[in-house]
Amino acid sequence: MFSNQWCNIKALPGANRLIKHLSGHRVPIALASNSPRENIETKISFHQGWKESFLVIIGGDEVRSGKPSPEIFLEAAKRLNIEPSSCLVIEDSLPGVTAGKAAGMEVVAVPSLPKQSHLFTSADEVINSLLDLHPEKWGLPPFKDWIKDTLPIESWQIGGPVIKGFGRGSKVLGIPTANLSTERYSTLLSEHPSGVYFGWAGLPMRGVFKMVMSIGWNPYFNNTEKTIEPWLLHDFDEDFYGEELHLIIVGYIRPEANFPSLESLIEKIHEDRKIAEEALDLPMYSKFKDDPYLKDST
Repeated sequence: MFSNQWCNIKALPGANRLIKHLSGHRVPIALASNSPRENIETKISFHQGWKESFLVIIGGDEVRSGKPSPEIFLEAAKRLNIEPSSCLVIEDSLPGVTAGKAAGMEVVAVPSLPKQSHLFTSADEVINSLLDLHPEKWGLPPFKDWIKDTLPIESWQIGGPVIKGFGRGSKVLGIPTANLSTERYSTLLSEHPSGVYFGWAGLPMRGVFKMVMSIGWNPYFNNTEKTIEPWLLHDFDEDFYGEELHLIIVGYIRPEANFPSLESLIEKIHEDRKIAEEALDLPMYSKFKDDPYLKDST
């Protein structure tokens, strides 16, 4: 199994998880890119364990090909001593997907640009992020880190004043979300794929509450901007616009998806709520409830 253009992928949760998983099962991995080999090695050296995990690293200076081409994939298979038809390519670009298929390999596309999935028709599968990859579909060892329909992730924090959103939460969905501005978090949002997450929410003047959160484009409503929409799982008597909200995100539930009807969307959101509420009672998640960040009023 090998991938192209991994050197352009930041230390995303899904990438780190997949590399660690495959390395642990001694699955041979190659990294192939059009960048010079020296540049690739410099970039991946910032990610602990990455350089040691790739048995083969190929740069564009070793295979003269210009844009992604079948030759760079075939050279990687040759050096791994694996038949091309037994290789799985993970790609984030359309030219790379085309090249991988031309090399006779199976290809999973993880589009790097939002709302571009419909263009990757030649890929064998298109996924929102590497968190959504199921290795067993491709003859690889399955992940075994899901717990009660949730994936534990390295916790991260986000916060700010609650702002007015599109007004759809309460009025259209019957689900009052506490929206946060994305203005300060463009880098953070690029590092965390669209999807449904969960964790703990702190309103310093009110308390700490369970929370399920959507990050993404809300394809049913066709948003033009990526949004952060946490749903605090508590019945409040009043709005709290302008109040400081602190979030600790501890797990992942599912990728962002479109739905055929408003009813099916609402049903899925309530299913997400149930999953989050039950999971947050587990010690591995509940311990974050006491984090000082949630109660910080400064």
